[in-house]
Amino acid sequence: MSFEPNYKATIAILNDIEFQGLVQFNKEYQDEIFFENFIQFKKAFSHSMSEIVSKLDKFDTKNEELTSFVTYLELSYINSHLDAIKKFLKTIVNPTKLEKGFDKNTTLQQMIEKICKKMNYNEKLQNAIKGLFLLDFREAVAQQQYLIDKTGNLTIYPNDEKMKKQLNIKDLTDYASQAKEILSAMIDWSNGKAEKKDEKTEILDGIVNDLTNQIQELDRKLDKLS
Repeated sequence: MSFEPNYKATIAILNDIEFQGLVQFNKEYQDEIFFENFIQFKKAFSHSMSEIVSKLDKFDTKNEELTSFVTYLELSYINSHLDAIKKFLKTIVNPTKLEKGFDKNTTLQQMIEKICKKMNYNEKLQNAIKGLFLLDFREAVAQQQYLIDKTGNLTIYPNDEKMKKQLNIKDLTDYASQAKEILSAMIDWSNGKAEKKDEKTEILDGIVNDLTNQIQELDRKLDKLS
């Protein structure tokens, strides 16, 4: 699966946020040292994770135990990116422009919902953006609504038949790539490296189609697993 659409989607959304006059630098949330450190950390993590996965069969630890360990590492890696994404949004979005603003306790889901509402995005686009930012996954992890089985599969919302999803290591790797693309786009955008275009309506319409296709593809994989 190509994750290029996730990068483009993030840039288009940030450009639209700026176009709508929502951008404001909030010094209290700025932390350049954190982001610089995080970028170095994620490079080291990606390299180490690749090494571990490539040598799974060579470890003395039981394969099931190590697979579960890798699953938890991926879960934590994704979650750390979503934390950084939330921090970034709070740094660049004007709280006075959003209904009831936000503070240090505002969750990523609340931030996205407030931004979408202010931007007057339709329901289809809102759902696509929620999928882009992995909000179901994020909330499940935050609420400890997940299980890791002996084979390393992760099930979110295990007690909710409607929300329940099973993810294997490949799915989590895809999620990790998606989160990385979003954060990379945000950093490029903030540094002025991302190209800005005026045809935001066409871009956002394309985003809906791209993200909808990605969500449908993941749903098909999950149906096969269930």
